[in-house]
Amino acid sequence: MKNSRCGAAQALALALAASALAVPLGTLPAWADTTPAPTYQPWTGSQQGQAAQQLLKDLKAMVAQAEKDQAASPDFLADLKKLIAQYEAAATPSLGKPFFDDFADGEFLASPAWKVSAGTWSLDKSGSNFGLVSKIRQQQSLETLLGGILNPQGAAQPAKQEYAAIYTKAKLPGAFTFATVFTSKDRYGGFTASLYQGASAQNQYRVTYQPGNQTGLVLQRISPQGAVALGALAGGIKLEDGKPHELTLTRDGAGKMQVLIDGKLAITASDTTLKGDFDGVLLTNVGGSYWVRSVSVQPRN
Repeated sequence: MKNSRCGAAQALALALAASALAVPLGTLPAWADTTPAPTYQPWTGSQQGQAAQQLLKDLKAMVAQAEKDQAASPDFLADLKKLIAQYEAAATPSLGKPFFDDFADGEFLASPAWKVSAGTWSLDKSGSNFGLVSKIRQQQSLETLLGGILNPQGAAQPAKQEYAAIYTKAKLPGAFTFATVFTSKDRYGGFTASLYQGASAQNQYRVTYQPGNQTGLVLQRISPQGAVALGALAGGIKLEDGKPHELTLTRDGAGKMQVLIDGKLAITASDTTLKGDFDGVLLTNVGGSYWVRSVSVQPRN
């Protein structure tokens, strides 16, 4: 019992110290300062950032040791690990950058490079439906996309390809506005737009348009544990009018999410499970004919 209290007290003290790093130390009341104020103050931002990173590293080591020695309540340690993850996400600067491709250069193999991982994709360079195009006549469950979709050689494949997937690698922010402008022709199947993490897209935030379905839009979180529905739009949507439509997914720094179709709010949700930046964009055709005119990702707060 003594060890449990000691370990918990030490860990809690370190957690409280982490929050204190954001507050300048040694501040004196104005009346106590008898020397002229300097024009510029010493820069301490980098030192504080390094100290915060070291403190988080030490705290993680202490929590791991406490788990090994069974020196504290498992629930308490779980709360501390959650707190550490939140501080790490806040202390680690995003490397994500804006992304945009409208295929105006007439190809999709470079600048940026898109890679086909399933089915067939091509570029339609003429007519009103200019853009990245995929046509699939047979349908397949969306769940077959989980696991190895970016590396189909490493996963069991159906005898006949029944979906088409294409992706591009890009360092994208964890708080974003993700928009896809596309045209849909067939009243069946589905089209998904995802931001993914990991070499095999094991983590995703995915929006699916389901033409001909009573649930027109679905927002999901994908992980190795499976798909979790975060929100859905009850009621069908008919976009097969020959015109381009914009599907937008937003997520702010607090995990609040929105799905919009042509600027109209369709789904609201909240999820903070996936941390950090994303590694690319994944588009999937699960039956139907789709022309993708543009894809963009913009950072947001």
